[in-house]
Amino acid sequence: MQCSACGHDSPEGFKFCGECGCALRAEGTCASCGTVNTPGMKFCGECGMALGGGGSANVAPPTPAAAPLPSSFAGGRYAVRRFLGEGGRKRVYLAHDEKLKRDVAISVIKTDGLDAAGLSRVHREAEAMAKLGDQPNIVTIYDVGEDAGQPYIVSQYMAGGAVDGLDLPLSAERTIAIGKDVCRGLAHAHKHGVVHRDLKPGNVWLSGDGAAEIGDFGLAVALERSRLTMHGMLVGTVAYMPPEQALGSEITTKADLYSLGCMLYEMITGRPPFVSDNPSAVISQHINTPPVAPSWHADSCPLELEALILRLLEKDPGERPASADEVFATLERIDPAGKAATHSDSNVLDRLSLGVFVGREQEMERLRKAFDEAVSGRGGLVM
Repeated sequence: MQCSACGHDSPEGFKFCGECGCALRAEGTCASCGTVNTPGMKFCGECGMALGGGGSANVAPPTPAAAPLPSSFAGGRYAVRRFLGEGGRKRVYLAHDEKLKRDVAISVIKTDGLDAAGLSRVHREAEAMAKLGDQPNIVTIYDVGEDAGQPYIVSQYMAGGAVDGLDLPLSAERTIAIGKDVCRGLAHAHKHGVVHRDLKPGNVWLSGDGAAEIGDFGLAVALERSRLTMHGMLVGTVAYMPPEQALGSEITTKADLYSLGCMLYEMITGRPPFVSDNPSAVISQHINTPPVAPSWHADSCPLELEALILRLLEKDPGERPASADEVFATLERIDPAGKAATHSDSNVLDRLSLGVFVGREQEMERLRKAFDEAVSGRGGLVM
């Protein structure tokens, strides 16, 4: 593997360059957020940014060598076994709780450049999740502490990894199953006055049996404390960000439902509803651009699932479903093997009237062909 910093070729499997010590970035590494995606993916599963084409690696800027693996936390209670991953705010380790004899995940919060408000958000994450109690579809928090001035959170270890690590797109059946699990978790959180505000595939984790649980409430805000958030402060991940959040407007539970719509869209199609190599362009699309119907990218998307996704992606929060419970009930009624939303002669004219496409060249060309075939099959249009 070639080092992006010095150009030195290191043997496959090496994590750091033998010449300069910089971290080596594998194929599919996002240059925007540093997430390592599955080879062959076109868009980053973490932030939705376009990855390098032609099979070449989208190499992120060089980073310093990783910190040494800590041996334990809490005076030896949590023995570290291995490094699990790293995000913008955390380094996560697999550890073993020597007292309770179970594996746990330890998230060490990065405090570099973190001001008092940032530290407050760290504590709010633990408080928000602790407030939610032991709910089957929310990752459980076990403990909170500090080690050498570094705050950490001990939580349930999810052996199945995050949804963004799955081979997307998923089947309609699997998409619906994960969606229902997320709805259960959101309904519980919303009833306790907590809005996640950063729901995305990278924050939904899978247990060993495949059940989905929502994690990382680091951007969550209790509704009764919402005024503590600075007006206009932009938080969240752009690929899944509701319009009102991007505009710095009031955030309600409907914001999480929009992000859920983005998730369902990506799970069934393999890509977020809005993509660009410019984060500002993605935000602009969330605010101004109608989404392309999922069926333009996925032939197996049931009609009812497509209709639900498009409702969740409404720009106006008032046009979205009323609650996570309502979304769950709708998902319950959808037959994964039911009629798919296709470009067949029988529905293309009706779909034209829905206005669920945008004027992108590829989609418009496919639409024109489908329209011509429909007209031809019906012997022309009667005006």
